[in-house]
Amino acid sequence: MSTETLNDQLWVTVLKSADPLRIDPSCQLFLQAWISNAVERMQTENRIATDDIATAKENLKTFVNLMKAETLAHRTERLDNKSFHAAQHNLERRSFLTVYSLWPFWPHLVAG
Repeated sequence: MSTETLNDQLWVTVLKSADPLRIDPSCQLFLQAWISNAVERMQTENRIATDDIATAKENLKTFVNLMKAETLAHRTERLDNKSFHAAQHNLERRSFLTVYSLWPFWPHLVAG
């Protein structure tokens, strides 16, 4: 599967998961960069089988739901950079307590 196709599939996952909330353009850039990095990681790790893509989509839905929870807590109707960073912070807090992973998005790939 091409990089572009996988990026597109994961972006559609974001759009469906975010519904009915809007995504600010600047947040869209953060999310698309996050997806691009994840796709690169998937290819580097040679994990682009159907099961791997399904895992990536489910983990991306989980992250978007974390963003939505932050957005709803602040009573806004859009996903923005604040909700993106708050969701990342939530992941960081969880990772201090347990081994928490939203592969291929979190934890970030550590170059070795």
